[in-house]
Amino acid sequence: MLLKAKAVDALWILVQHPRKMMERETLLRAVWSDASVEDANLTVAISHVRKALGENGETTDYIETIPRVGYRFLADVREVCEEPASLVVEKHTVSETVIDEEVFSTATASRRMNAVLLGTLILVVVALSTALYVKRGSRQTAGSGNTTALPVRSLAVLAPKALTAVAEVSSLSLGMADALITLLGGIHQLVVRPTSSIIRYTDGGQDALDIGRALGVDAVLEGSLQRANGRVRITVQLMDVRSGAQLWAGKFDEADADIFKLQDLMSAEIADALALKLTREQRALLTRRPTDNPAAYALYLQGNYFWNKRLGELEKGVPYFQKAIALDPNFARAYVGLANIHAAISAPSPEAEMLIEKALQLDDTLAEAHATRGFIRMFHHWDWVGAEQALDRALALNPNSAAAHHWRGVYLSLRGRLDEAKGEMHRALELDPQSAIITADIGQLHYFAHQYDQSIDYCRRAQALDSEILIPHFYARDSYLAKGMEREAFAEWLRTAYNNRSVAEPKIRAIFARDGFRGVARQQLDYYLGPGAATKPSPWSLAYLSLAAGDKEQALRWLTRGYEEHLFMLPFINVDPLYDPVRQDPRFQDILHRIGLRS
Repeated sequence: MLLKAKAVDALWILVQHPRKMMERETLLRAVWSDASVEDANLTVAISHVRKALGENGETTDYIETIPRVGYRFLADVREVCEEPASLVVEKHTVSETVIDEEVFSTATASRRMNAVLLGTLILVVVALSTALYVKRGSRQTAGSGNTTALPVRSLAVLAPKALTAVAEVSSLSLGMADALITLLGGIHQLVVRPTSSIIRYTDGGQDALDIGRALGVDAVLEGSLQRANGRVRITVQLMDVRSGAQLWAGKFDEADADIFKLQDLMSAEIADALALKLTREQRALLTRRPTDNPAAYALYLQGNYFWNKRLGELEKGVPYFQKAIALDPNFARAYVGLANIHAAISAPSPEAEMLIEKALQLDDTLAEAHATRGFIRMFHHWDWVGAEQALDRALALNPNSAAAHHWRGVYLSLRGRLDEAKGEMHRALELDPQSAIITADIGQLHYFAHQYDQSIDYCRRAQALDSEILIPHFYARDSYLAKGMEREAFAEWLRTAYNNRSVAEPKIRAIFARDGFRGVARQQLDYYLGPGAATKPSPWSLAYLSLAAGDKEQALRWLTRGYEEHLFMLPFINVDPLYDPVRQDPRFQDILHRIGLRS
């Protein structure tokens, strides 16, 4: 197939960033740096590349499309520096790629020389692509005899269905799933969906394959659990989401007192079933327990449920983490969960720092603990170097940590590196596709980039994932306001104004009808600064209302107060379009300088 220069350029960029989502805008700028072209040009170029690689529209072995966002090169890539040797590829068919180019500049020629090696590179990619193979059967289950190997790169572990309607058994079931997720999640060759993604499916009402498709995984582990006569019995099966075939099954039966032995056996059997080539260290991780106390584990999971709700529900998780720590003072993950809440409630927070340092003393290899330390360095100390180091450490420990990618996306956004931030945030969403908070934060990133329609779209997706979460309503409000859609912005504002019950809603609606959103902001500002207000919002909220009311001077005064009080949200002013009217003011620039976001 004849492959034109721009198509080669697009493929070359994707190959240079394997498994990383590349946004359409980034590819357009890189490939057509010398011209202004329409978005459709990229679609056509990628289509040609796919045909050259033998993809027929039904398979996505090489290039994955993330709808309306970008593309990702799926196969593994290894850079070979030694002299080229003969290469034999067995049982693979690769389309021949012919590069037809006309006259081009010296700079372009260098890039095209790389492209001449592309055919060999594609062969290397195919030959060296890492596949995780699933085989049927276990020591306790008779397989079907089918030994067909299928690639599995991602897995969802569902909580086994409790066969008895007892709350204790249900908690044990979820705890069992979380334990397996934690153990298998330490294997970097395998992406395992986090507990926050599967917790919504614990009622057992949905088909396992449908859940697997919703979570975008290759395989799903499901089963049943029974607790009786002092024993725990679990039956599990590994299902291929694409074909619906059973890949492996197992039965496990242990004494109640040996519940963690049961987890160790299951994780080891599943790893063997997946034919994972594990190092000695990875084998050791499969029997590493976060706690030996099942009750503490159940409390930890409940605390995490409220943590994932964020605003409005956040503090409900505190007593659960506290009780988990009381039951097991060496439960590092419970300290991380409690630190997360304290870190998000206020800054600075000595409690959060103490808790995260305790977690790291107990387990310095816990990626989530380093990620939270990065969060604390960002928002509590405005220590950008320390934050980046902590987040890099988290990702070095676990490249598949959704939390670490999420916080690194936040870090990059605050530094104004929005394209990089989108890449990290989309990676976090790939790892935790049911996360409403990550989805909403991608919406916020588009708002920061002045891409208001995309922002609203992601906010709607977040609301669909969790109708109770408030944060996407805040982001949508600001995007609507930036677009001049005041009616929609006002509707979103009403949904989040849970602190404004002292002001009758009909009165607010009348003010909006007469004076628009600016009039509502002025009324709210006067109310909170007047003698009748029972509570006073933070300087952040007062700065927001001041700008919405058109009062730049008052907004700058509240931002200065926010700096003096080390306001948690203050770093966001670096990228929030709301502050564009005062962005060039020397006082605004001085605040950015003092918090380390301007040189």
